[in-house]
This record gives sequence, structure tokens and C-alpha cells, in this order.
Amino acid sequence: MMRKLLLLLPMILALAACQTVPTGPGAASDYYQRGRSALLGENFSAAIENFQEAVRLDPRYGEAFYGLGQAYEATGRKQLALKAYLDAIAVQPSLGKAQAAAGRLYFEQRDYGPAEAYLNKATTLIPSDPAPFYYLGEIYRMQGKCNSSVSMFKKALALNPAFLDAKDGLRRTQSEVCKSSGTRKTSTRTPTRPTYQKTDVFTGGGRALKPSEW
Repeated sequence: MMRKLLLLLPMILALAACQTVPTGPGAASDYYQRGRSALLGENFSAAIENFQEAVRLDPRYGEAFYGLGQAYEATGRKQLALKAYLDAIAVQPSLGKAQAAAGRLYFEQRDYGPAEAYLNKATTLIPSDPAPFYYLGEIYRMQGKCNSSVSMFKKALALNPAFLDAKDGLRRTQSEVCKSSGTRKTSTRTPTRPTYQKTDVFTGGGRALKPSEW
């Protein structure tokens, strides 16, 4: 009898465990999926609640932090969105879309230093996304960097030829930045000094004067 109880004990414990409330990554994933569904349905308050619960259960859930950022951004709470994107990057640095989103929000705040850093990382992690290249092109255009700006806009257009903002940015860079930088280039040739020829007769305008008439 005792032997049977010992054999059944693991099964009893396993059954009891199945009846407890799920916690950890599995439950976090459930809340994440609910958050995604709510976000797609534009139920942003429900999305925020579910994403918050997902990251509470699993504080290293980068995708859930990113979803939380999207939900905050959809409701106009840009600072909370930026914090969520940065939290996503902190726990999952390889999450390129979070790098791109953080860079874009820094760009919108005109904080171009961190914007450039995050956008550059995004171009490496998600090279098929034209948006980071576009925003880098805009940053370089405003900094007066002709070649860098043109390069970024062309990369964005290579990925999406119908990207109208990138087309406009390229046009503005070529007509404003590149053209003005070309006119600022100075010649490296040494200017020649004018030569003068000494003469006894004035040959300027009007009648020539003889020395006796000076």
C-alpha cells in the first residue's frame, strides 16, 4: 500500500499543479496575445492593461513592452510610449522595431543625437524597413550633410519606390543642401596679380595726353 502511494504521489502533485493559476512566461504570453488583439481592434485601454500585465509577469518580455509603447503612442502619450520602447530595447536590444520607434520619437522631439543612434541600429537590425533610412536622411539634410542625406534617401527609395516623403526629402537635399555646399567651394588656384606697363602716354578713356599736357 505504501509503495502504491509513493508511486501515485508524483501524479497527484502534477495534477494539483495543473489546477493552479498559470504564472510566468506562459501566462505573460496569453496577456500579450490579448493585448495584440485589443490593439488591432483599436481598444487601446484594454491593450494597455494586457500589455502591462504581460510585462509584470515577465519583466524581460521585449515584445510586450513594444506593444505597450504602440498602445501608448496610439493614445497620444508619447513620453510613456518612448519609455516603453526603451524598456523593450533594454531587455531585448536586438528588437529592431523598438530601436526604430525610439529613434522616430526622438526625431519628432528634435533630439537628433539619440535619434540618429537608435535609427542607425534599426537600419542594421531591420534593413528592409525604409523608415529609419528616411529619418536619417532628414537628420543629415538638416545638418547640411549632402552626401549622407542623399545616400539615406536613396536607400529608403530602393526599398519603397513609392515613398513620397523620401522623394521630397531627396529633392530638397539636392536643390538646397548639395547646391549650396557646391557654391561654397573655393578655388585652390593662386590668384594672378594684374600686370602694369609703364608708358609715357596715357591710354585711358578719352583723348590721349602727352607728358607736356599733364
